Amino acid sequence: MRRRALIGAAAGLALSAPHVVRAATKPRIVMLLWRGWEQACDGFRDYLAGRGIDAEFIVRDAGQTTAPIAGYVAEINAMRPDLVFIWGGSTALAALGRYDAANTQAFIRDIPVVLAIVADPLGSGLVPSLDVPRRPVTGTIYVAPVEVQLRAIQAYRPFSRIGTMFNPLEQSSTAAVQQLAGLAGREKFELLRRPVPLEGGQPQAEAVAGLVREIKAAGAEWLYIPPDTFLNDQRAALTATALTERLPAFSATERFVTYANGLAGLVCRYYNIGQFTGFKAAQILGGTPAGTIPIQTLTRFSLLIRMATAQRLDFYPPMSLLRYAEAV
Repeated sequence: MRRRALIGAAAGLALSAPHVVRAATKPRIVMLLWRGWEQACDGFRDYLAGRGIDAEFIVRDAGQTTAPIAGYVAEINAMRPDLVFIWGGSTALAALGRYDAANTQAFIRDIPVVLAIVADPLGSGLVPSLDVPRRPVTGTIYVAPVEVQLRAIQAYRPFSRIGTMFNPLEQSSTAAVQQLAGLAGREKFELLRRPVPLEGGQPQAEAVAGLVREIKAAGAEWLYIPPDTFLNDQRAALTATALTERLPAFSATERFVTYANGLAGLVCRYYNIGQFTGFKAAQILGGTPAGTIPIQTLTRFSLLIRMATAQRLDFYPPMSLLRYAEAV
């Protein structure tokens, strides 16, 4: 695969910095987070600082549960900050609701919002359009298109059967698997889909290792890991089992490769997503209505390969990929 086809053109960060009209006081930005401050938040903060925007950051962390978000929403609506940064799709749905929700009083209403680390804002109903969101919400999408990910897997090693597991409660995860299924007929491969079983309305962590073994036993040559918060929490057990089963794991997000034993992934780096989200925030602070700013993904992706996993699997990438892949 040629580098241009896989990696794409320059990222949105290459755009010239937007003009910013500085307020007499520091702009107040509420950071509504899912699992605390991390690399995307660093990128967002650093981008604004680099543009000379001295913002006051007010951090509210949901602690990986939607339970406190209603209280944070009430606080935000009363506080009326200049901007709200929301990390993650689950956080965004709980704080914003669908664009066509009837009970708007329960959500952030007329305060500008930027989204980061959200996989599918259109499919989840956060906005009716990516090009013109038509509510005071913009931001970034943090995963590469599924078809582009598929090309990266095929460039590493062609296959005829691929397996995947997913949390059936997570829209971004099910949407990615549906897109992969749509490509199966055209690309002539078999897709083995395994939803994580639910108990008491929650996905069962203890089922993950067994699903990996089941997928391997069914003849999968690759394990595809979609963007999935639940699976991310289980990434150590998931990728360790895949390694034991000698099943190469390819991920849509970076943490399965950088912080676990996944083999490879075509990803948007969290820090870069944070910076691109900062670019959009600077436009809003400069006077552009959020609802007129497109929601976009980066056009440059990182192909990550965990060489220790490749060695243990005896599953080395071709030299053509090593010319531009990032070894981790």
